[in-house]
Amino acid sequence: MSLFIRHARTSLSLALHRATLSQAQLSARRISPSTTALFSRFQSTVSTFQPGEPSAFEDEFSAPPKLYRKLPQCDPLTTRRSTALKDGTAQVAHPQHIRASSLQEVNAKLMRDYVQRTPHPPSEYYITLSFYQFRPLSEMDVLRMQYFLLNDLRAMDVVGRIYVSTEGMNAQISCPKNREEEFKTYFAEHWSVFDKIRFNRAMSEGKAFKKLHVRVKRQLVSDGIDNSSFDITDQPIYLTPEEWHSELSSLTKPPILIDMRNHYESSIGHFEHAIRPDVTTFKENVDAMFEICEGKEDQDIYMYCTGGIRCTRSGALLRSKGFKSVKMLQGGVTAYGRYIQERRQEEVERVKGESETEKKAKEVHSIYKGKNFTFDKRLGEPITEDVLAKCHLCGSACDTYHNCSNMACNLLMISCPTCRTKHEGTCGSSSCVDMVKDIRAKQRTIDEKHPELRGMKARPGVQPFHNHRMRVRPDVVLSNVRS
Repeated sequence: MSLFIRHARTSLSLALHRATLSQAQLSARRISPSTTALFSRFQSTVSTFQPGEPSAFEDEFSAPPKLYRKLPQCDPLTTRRSTALKDGTAQVAHPQHIRASSLQEVNAKLMRDYVQRTPHPPSEYYITLSFYQFRPLSEMDVLRMQYFLLNDLRAMDVVGRIYVSTEGMNAQISCPKNREEEFKTYFAEHWSVFDKIRFNRAMSEGKAFKKLHVRVKRQLVSDGIDNSSFDITDQPIYLTPEEWHSELSSLTKPPILIDMRNHYESSIGHFEHAIRPDVTTFKENVDAMFEICEGKEDQDIYMYCTGGIRCTRSGALLRSKGFKSVKMLQGGVTAYGRYIQERRQEEVERVKGESETEKKAKEVHSIYKGKNFTFDKRLGEPITEDVLAKCHLCGSACDTYHNCSNMACNLLMISCPTCRTKHEGTCGSSSCVDMVKDIRAKQRTIDEKHPELRGMKARPGVQPFHNHRMRVRPDVVLSNVRS
């Protein structure tokens, strides 16, 4: 497909969308004509340039290179990406043929261009991994790392969300099953400066992300606390899932066990006897943690989160305040869920041929109940069958999160199948239902009358209704709508 055809398709789609909205409709929705026609591809079939090794899935989609301005070729993998120096610091190699002054601009182009448009293997061929490590880096090394990860991981068909910072790295990625060892080998060889990384595999399989994002952040987890005010290397005691399970199960009285996640995460699943602060941000949770632990410097403090990074930082903060025994779940709820899953599989094999009564007596007990919330398109994976939450619309037992299908609303909410069908996948407000119906009607017009535009998706051009704090408080938002 030529560049000119692509531009023609986009222009035609914009014109169609403008034509389908009257001035009255635009005014009613506070949408300006210049921002109305927002169409985006479900799956783009164009790759604009090919630095590094090309994906095995993109050959038939690649556009003629002469139509596009190429960026410099990425360094081959024979060049080590990073080195640990004798003084303990890390150094990331600088990409060949790219000036230091233009590296940030090159990374921005990589982020918004070919990385987003590379076709990938089917979802069922993927597994999901999470990993992190605090490791001091210079600002220039962070940009170099961003560049190499964007290029190198593309060749492995890896998708996901990776944050890099002068503090280190935090990542959640989906990788093809048959390339998992290749991915781990790549990290061991090229990013050996991250020598304490543990790859945390999710319980469920499938692609949890659509695209690859490698973003530079000021803090890996934001709490507003200056890193110079405490020692991040003075970390808590790490308990493996087995040690965690054994220690908490053997306690004779409820421990000081803090859930370091947000309220919407803990509402669908948590450990028995956990203290669950009603917070929306990690900064708020750190403040709540200090209040909970005040005057208890000599007692055992237990904490957990999704994958471990929030507890690593929180534990170091408590240690800096004089707390002697701070313990955290290594790998977080994700690792514990996999531990329970593996124990159940072992038990199934062990009790084959036994009666149902005997099997029931030997069932594996989990001290975590419900689901583990995940920050990807799954929005959670079950660890036990316990349903701890309710539908925000009708109150029936349910623990399935989804976002309001009106993208301008995007309210994160729990909604049962009946309510999702009844309200068109929205939060139930009349404005959201009407907007979604209108957009779907336009989508049908595109699909039926303009086959040349198939693959384009109609979207409303409006500003978000809610800020982040309100977007994850559906009970407050819906209460205001009803009143």
